Amino acid sequence: MSIEKRLEVFSKLPLRAQLATIASSKANVVLSKNSEYIAALERIHQKSLATATPEALEAYHKAKEILNS
Repeated sequence: MSIEKRLEVFSKLPLRAQLATIASSKANVVLSKNSEYIAALERIHQKSLATATPEALEAYHKAKEILNS
């Protein structure tokens, strides 16, 4: 699967899944070396956050607290 296709699929994921994907990509030995890919994930994630519903944001913030603890 091409990077473009992966990013397209990523953009359709729920916020919590995007967060988990970014975290796992950063932890992956191979993917973590691709700074452009990680940056693209983070840009898409920021756009998703900007357009998210209040309910989705609440669930996202709860998941983020769990990941950071």
